[in-house]
Amino acid sequence: MNQFVNQFPRDHRRSIFIEALRVTLRWMVVSAVRSVETGIKNARRWYAEKQAADPRGAYYSFISFMRASVLGLRKAQAAKWISIAGHPFVFSPIVALLAGASLFGPVESILGLLTVILCCLLPASLYILRKVRIGEWSDLDVSARKDRPHLFLIGFAFLLFTVLVLTVTGQPIVYARGCLAAMILIVGGWFLNRWLKPSMHAGFAMLTACSLWPLSAPLALVAMFFAVAVGWSRVELRRHTWLEVGVGLVLGILVCRLILG
Repeated sequence: MNQFVNQFPRDHRRSIFIEALRVTLRWMVVSAVRSVETGIKNARRWYAEKQAADPRGAYYSFISFMRASVLGLRKAQAAKWISIAGHPFVFSPIVALLAGASLFGPVESILGLLTVILCCLLPASLYILRKVRIGEWSDLDVSARKDRPHLFLIGFAFLLFTVLVLTVTGQPIVYARGCLAAMILIVGGWFLNRWLKPSMHAGFAMLTACSLWPLSAPLALVAMFFAVAVGWSRVELRRHTWLEVGVGLVLGILVCRLILG
């Protein structure tokens, strides 16, 4: 199968990858924008109906309050979906799969992704879920700053194991470099956790976005815009402050420049 896939020109596979990723990112951004627009339209219609029912404006304060509530609800929904789409266990693997298919073919990309999932993402997810269920961690995002060093240690250990498996099995070096970049990002977040809680959602999203630059600069810019949107979602959901998001974004750029650039 791999021999059959490799018969296609590399440029053709790369164009397929770029188009697939562009459609995915466009869907994420458009979905968020439409959610906000729908909230605004519903609020305006509600406001108009109340004004028609009481032209004297006796309920103006109440309507204003409800309008703000509706907009806040829609923003929260958009932030929730953007945060999910930009989760390090979602956005980064999808981009890695598409990039690997463009560079090496679908077979190598699927094998690389399966290795990362089985050796790192799956066990890390199960470990976090167990900690939440027994009550040691408050939520799946591990929002408490005191718990994050433990999370960083576990993530670093699973990533190190994944690098060893990728190396022993002779898979493309780019996957091991990606895991190494993630390890350095974790170490940076671990160190900065003494003073603030850097957003790892934003950091991993920006690291992933910047790694696309050698393949397509316009696509990388779109992905970087999405990384900023992920940062906004973390602030909107009250998981981080703008300072913590900014630190995460800058950390992602620096790590990408150091390892992948």
